[in-house]
Amino acid sequence: MDEDLIAFGIVMVAFLSMPLILVFSITGCIAYSRTKAWDKTRNQGAISLESSRLVENAEDDESDFVDTDDEDDFNKRKAEEEADKSLTFNQKFRKEFKKCWNGKGREEVVKNQQREERRKLAKAVARALDRRERRRARQAAQGQADELPPYVKN
Repeated sequence: MDEDLIAFGIVMVAFLSMPLILVFSITGCIAYSRTKAWDKTRNQGAISLESSRLVENAEDDESDFVDTDDEDDFNKRKAEEEADKSLTFNQKFRKEFKKCWNGKGREEVVKNQQREERRKLAKAVARALDRRERRRARQAAQGQADELPPYVKN
């Protein structure tokens, strides 16, 4: 009877710990892949300094921000990248694991979606204003009035 009870306990512990192990392994895989990508870019930058200068110059061209939130996020991200340059692989992995576990990636995805929606809206508004100006220019070239006809009350 004791062997059956011990076997049952082992099976139940394994059965109950399986979801926790699954969650930890998925989170660990995500954090490891992010850390590996970070390490790869860091090593490539250390190997070829010239290419990293070109990449930095290309990123500096993005000076037109849609709003101040984008600029603040950009400055925070740059400061975090500067602080991450001194981390080891293990420290960066723990940092990424903590981010995955806390769900900060979800907040970043939501911010990126909102940013893209604002950019699309700004492009649509710019196209509409451009169309309006072209229509006014066409009307002016044809000699039509720029204003609406006066309203006559019946």
